Amino acid sequence: MINIILADDHNIIRTSLKALIEKHEGIKVVAEVSDGSAVLELLEKGLKADIILSDILMPQLDGISLTSQIKARGYETKVVVLSILDDEKYASNAFVSGAFAYLSKDIEEDELLFCLQHVMKGKRYLSSNLCISILERFNTQLNMLAQKSSNKINFTEREINVLTLISEGLTNQEIADKLYLSRRTVESQREALISKTGTKNSASLVRFAMINGYVL
Repeated sequence: MINIILADDHNIIRTSLKALIEKHEGIKVVAEVSDGSAVLELLEKGLKADIILSDILMPQLDGISLTSQIKARGYETKVVVLSILDDEKYASNAFVSGAFAYLSKDIEEDELLFCLQHVMKGKRYLSSNLCISILERFNTQLNMLAQKSSNKINFTEREINVLTLISEGLTNQEIADKLYLSRRTVESQREALISKTGTKNSASLVRFAMINGYVL
């Protein structure tokens, strides 16, 4: 038997969740409360529950704070956060606080039941729609990195040498002396580098080179 405490400040949501959950054999709602502080009071009085199904936004004590309190006080009851806030930062905060699962309120009944059973095994769960959202964002970032990498400028060895010395603050004559080139050649190389990188002057050229890893 999975014993559950429902914590949500909307009565209609608690009623709907209770009706939904108790349709299934082996699951029982042992208490319904409208605030996280009420959950703590029940636990302090000795009420036994396997899972707290809690909203994230509640007066007095919200779902994240409740989760932290459950963890700090050493209760074995597992918290499943159920929220309309379909944002990964809230999910991250919930898990860091000690939650075992984070679900959006538009979750399907089958997924909710799967989550409860999963959590009872001591495992964590993140709702599928949020997982997909995170994967899509990650994939976008990978594509952007790949595109940035493919747009890398291929400098010649001489260009890299000149660029490195420019970044060290050397004058054209000093660079020429170090690389055994004429001053005019270095001047032309500097202008070519500015043109090749699309920068405006030597200062922005150095900044571009450092940001993109061409010089240290």
